[in-house]
Amino acid sequence: MKIQKLIGCTLLLLLSLVNLSALAANEELPNPEILRITPQELKGLLDAGTPPVIVDTRDSLSYSTGHIPGAINIYYDPSGDPMNREMMLIALPMDKLVVLYCP
Repeated sequence: MKIQKLIGCTLLLLLSLVNLSALAANEELPNPEILRITPQELKGLLDAGTPPVIVDTRDSLSYSTGHIPGAINIYYDPSGDPMNREMMLIALPMDKLVVLYCP
């Protein structure tokens, strides 16, 4: 059950990150209960010496052209098999902060 909640929260975070243009337009983002951090806050976490697990949700071609150093690539394809997505998310460590991004 914990894993399913983690997967659900992670997917909700992923879906909300896709809609960051709303933040730039000063609109209210969906799912306000999901924690969001700024690039500056992420940099602070990286500089602190205990970096989070960073997941780049773009396709592999975009990832290969440039990504945050140390980020892993887990492509979010809303039309893909949810079971494959679930299996990838289960592999993420549960004892570390996981930051998803899609620039």
